[in-house]
Amino acid sequence: MDPYLLLEVPHTATREEIKKAYRKMALKWHPDKNGGSMVAEEMFKKIKAAYDCLVDSSKRAAADAKRKYQEQAEAAKKAKAESDRHARARAYAQPPPGRIGNYPLAAMLAVIAFVFIIIALFGSNNGGSGSTSA
Repeated sequence: MDPYLLLEVPHTATREEIKKAYRKMALKWHPDKNGGSMVAEEMFKKIKAAYDCLVDSSKRAAADAKRKYQEQAEAAKKAKAESDRHARARAYAQPPPGRIGNYPLAAMLAVIAFVFIIIALFGSNNGGSGSTSA
């Protein structure tokens, strides 16, 4: 868990602010003040670990780097989801007027006209099957 959240201090907290917050949280969660509660004991241990992390400059730098990485990963995840949402919307969008699918209307009409010309030139005689005139 984020050590800043455990101690309820901002990421910009000074060493003195961290120390003051640690004392407050340690008193609140000390097992002796909570009737030997196992939950309080676990929380007290987490608070101590958070304090140890934030007062050690190298551990704090590592925690800050981890937090920034997680924030960037979350931002990238949101950006990808947004991009995917837009891609899905584009995939189901209607073509603009004058287009059929990805083809311009004029190109489709030209293909249809070409088919009619071929039929007119070569006919649709199916090799003699059908009715004959005598």
